Amino acid sequence: MQRHAGPFPATRQDPAVRERIEWAAVQVFADSEFHHVTLQQIARAASCSLQTIYRYYGDDGQGSKEALLSACLHHGLGQLAERMLDHLAGIDTFRDRLSKVFWVVLDFFDRNPQMGRMMINSVYPGRWGSDSTPGQQRLTELFLSVLHEGQDQGILNDQVATPILLDFFYGVLLRISQMHLLRGRPGRLADQHGVLFDMLWRAITV
Repeated sequence: MQRHAGPFPATRQDPAVRERIEWAAVQVFADSEFHHVTLQQIARAASCSLQTIYRYYGDDGQGSKEALLSACLHHGLGQLAERMLDHLAGIDTFRDRLSKVFWVVLDFFDRNPQMGRMMINSVYPGRWGSDSTPGQQRLTELFLSVLHEGQDQGILNDQVATPILLDFFYGVLLRISQMHLLRGRPGRLADQHGVLFDMLWRAITV
């Protein structure tokens, strides 16, 4: 099988093809752990050839799969960051801003359960710690800025560094979201936003 030295430049890539491949990859990664997924499965789900995946994500099998997972993660977290910025516009009080951040994440996973399952199955702790995609970096910076604002105003606990406060906030939020998906609970988790956020708010405020 002839392989290419690297992916096509962006100017030669069809956005519709990328979107189809990445949508299919999210479905496959959502159903299986990363090391069990094959590029052949993704190609079948996307109704494309392996050569097409190599042209868009590189020609090495494992490298292509890593690049494809990163692309899916970047796309999903980029969408989440955009929604968060939109919803934060015009909110004045800090508590309401942080509450909206909490709600947007719950609502995102309610609307995109496959993205949540992909993160459970294929995004390991080391990948979160590396901030490996622009979308992930942007989302982390957005979270940190909101939490740092709360500490500066004397509202949030400042006895720990902001990144540790972020880990606490993330840990609660992602655990709730992921276990809701894994347990197959009915209903929208965002509908319980008020009581869940009140519990977290009491834990992190001064």
